[in-house]
Amino acid sequence: MVIKAKNESAIKTWKFSTLDMSVGDMVIKSVWVFSTRLDTGKMAEGLSVLLERYPFLAGRLKSAQGIDCNNEGVDFDVVERHDMDVNAVLHSKDIYNEYALRLDMKGFKAGRCAPATFCVTNVGDGSVLAVQMAHICMDGSAFYKMIDEWGVICRESVTHFAQSDQHLLPELPFKSKTAVIAEAEKKGWKKLGFKQLFKMITYSMSRNSRLFSAPVIVDGESIEKAKKHISESSGMKIGTHAILSAVMVKMCMKLNNSHNEDYSLISVADIRGRYNAIPEGYIGNAVSNIVTPALNTENSVSSLAKQIQTNNDRYFSNEDGVLDDYVNLNIYGVKHHIPYLGFDVESMNDKNPKAIYINNQLRFKVYELDFGSGRPYVVVPNDLPDMVKLWPVNDKKGSVMILLRGYVAKKALKYGDISPMVNSFLEDFNKE
Repeated sequence: MVIKAKNESAIKTWKFSTLDMSVGDMVIKSVWVFSTRLDTGKMAEGLSVLLERYPFLAGRLKSAQGIDCNNEGVDFDVVERHDMDVNAVLHSKDIYNEYALRLDMKGFKAGRCAPATFCVTNVGDGSVLAVQMAHICMDGSAFYKMIDEWGVICRESVTHFAQSDQHLLPELPFKSKTAVIAEAEKKGWKKLGFKQLFKMITYSMSRNSRLFSAPVIVDGESIEKAKKHISESSGMKIGTHAILSAVMVKMCMKLNNSHNEDYSLISVADIRGRYNAIPEGYIGNAVSNIVTPALNTENSVSSLAKQIQTNNDRYFSNEDGVLDDYVNLNIYGVKHHIPYLGFDVESMNDKNPKAIYINNQLRFKVYELDFGSGRPYVVVPNDLPDMVKLWPVNDKKGSVMILLRGYVAKKALKYGDISPMVNSFLEDFNKE
């Protein structure tokens, strides 16, 4: 069925920012598995209310710069598969697409279909919700917040939802392409030459880029113990991200059999309320990479965590405008199509990667979603192509699922069970 907004939006065109356009044709695919039956009638009605706040979801692409909020509607399908149960769903070989309406990105870009699809599959002992969204519309933070708001609408029988005012990023002062390149080179950004581009393209088209290793579950109590010990021994507050990032860097060093070499960490960071031009609650793409350089193999896991935390704190506090400068240079770079990046993409795509890319998605409160019949039994991690993904576990202890992809996953699969190695590095925090 096609769902339209209950009341049409006053916003006629939803404009894309430079940060939106930088994500290309990626699609956010997410799956929620419920051990109870969802009320699809209530969900359909709730979706029509949700579209008041997110009018672009029911619109059609007008140009490369934005979506015409014409309320043509978005697809919401309900499928009955009573021959299956929740356990069978969780063992699906293609869970992202088997229970979803596949988003036709070519159709979206041609203005023929909406930028999202919604589908509920009712199985013998529960329901499966699958949503696919063009990443150009929003990042993960905005996406999961939107789905949670849909749940609130259904759960509390909300009949009207305030329309969102699109917060447009201010235009940066003009800066020539030559000046942008000079600034990138001065800051030590890496140039993407033919060799690097060829390596990226070859990797993205290879089977290696689609390799996954078995998820590693890290106990929440062990994480808290490590955080407490390092805080008491150094007087420094260390977050879960720095702890697990240090463990992942150490793991990669061991898998690569590296000695006295420098690695770097690329952390994906939500910049809402941190970058001056983007407020909290911003709808769209609002992430940046934060690079921690010179993480040496000879340093202890505690030293690496401190280095990562210190670097992230500097960016998050926007000390001396360091985050503003970094994001602005990225925006200028996208606008001028300059072949420079703030991290070593060649090393990241190497068979022995020394630039470790981590997307921490623990801030997404995915297990709090409730349409009125209970919270999900399992939320499947989205399939965005992250080298390392940190994903919440539904155990109320703060445990974390670590997923590896690409060459890191290949090395992990060759090594065998990496859980003991990961837990060993986590224990090392308590020995220093």
